[in-house]
Amino acid sequence: MQMPMPAATPTPPVQTEAANVTLRIATGLIELAPDHIVSTTLYNGQFPGPLLRFKEGDPITVDIFNETDTPELVHWHGQIIPTDVDGSAEEGTPYVPAHGMRRITFTPKPAGFRFYHTHVVAEGDLNRGTYSGQAGPVYIEPKNDPGAYDREIFLTLKEFEPTFS
Repeated sequence: MQMPMPAATPTPPVQTEAANVTLRIATGLIELAPDHIVSTTLYNGQFPGPLLRFKEGDPITVDIFNETDTPELVHWHGQIIPTDVDGSAEEGTPYVPAHGMRRITFTPKPAGFRFYHTHVVAEGDLNRGTYSGQAGPVYIEPKNDPGAYDREIFLTLKEFEPTFS
């Protein structure tokens, strides 16, 4: 007696090109003030997340690894990009699955200082969403002359925990 063959499972496409940026979402400890250490969700193990520099109009690819137990989103605040990569659940962007990965490609615009952050709704868990350490700066360099300046200084200001701001 011959057993039926199992149905073929589609194989995801092999990604041969390296990403321009890799973001890893995971929990970690940070010191908000002397002797005030909190566990929170971070990008690449740090707060703020790493400064990302893009060139206006040049496509970039970002690999997002979610090392948490819950689905996540990365929203590219202030950029004019398609909703499937915008990172906004209310607009229909797909989540990065728990313990999964998502590769996105977009063309950053307009030039200027922006930031990336989570768009996950905290609901009853104030350790998630905008109360977490998930925020990082993005500088989109203008495709034309940026003008003269003495020194670049990037600041990230953020409130933490509703009880420690």
